[in-house]
Amino acid sequence: MDLVAFEAGCKKNCPIYGFLGLSVLEAEEGVFKASIPNTPDSGNHIGIMHAGALFALGEFLGGLITARYLDNPRKFQPVVRDLKIDFKAPAMTDIVATAYFSVEQAVEMNAKLEETGRYDFQQKAVLTDANGTVVAETLGSYALRNFMG
Repeated sequence: MDLVAFEAGCKKNCPIYGFLGLSVLEAEEGVFKASIPNTPDSGNHIGIMHAGALFALGEFLGGLITARYLDNPRKFQPVVRDLKIDFKAPAMTDIVATAYFSVEQAVEMNAKLEETGRYDFQQKAVLTDANGTVVAETLGSYALRNFMG
């Protein structure tokens, strides 16, 4: 997967990712990572990262996972149905979100899409600061469908 091209496409289609300075770091071997720097654009009124930026970073990984593994990305598109976030500590530095999705899960996803045209999954992401402190955890519910017709 060309991470630079994918990141550029995301920023073009969803400009908020560009505004937040989101970077795609990894999408191989079942490990998915993205980051957002702690800047005035991603911060809040007291200098920590805004809750909305953390939410966007955790949610983004569901799209990165499906982009990496979908056999037919022009036919099926992911949308988030629900995302819960549990804040653990103030996000004072740049933040990295990490999620795991195995090749076996990807095989199941693509088989289910071919069979039924739908696939729902939940995805956990852990958001850490530059010191490795967990600042938040997200649990997203995602739906894959042919939303474009």
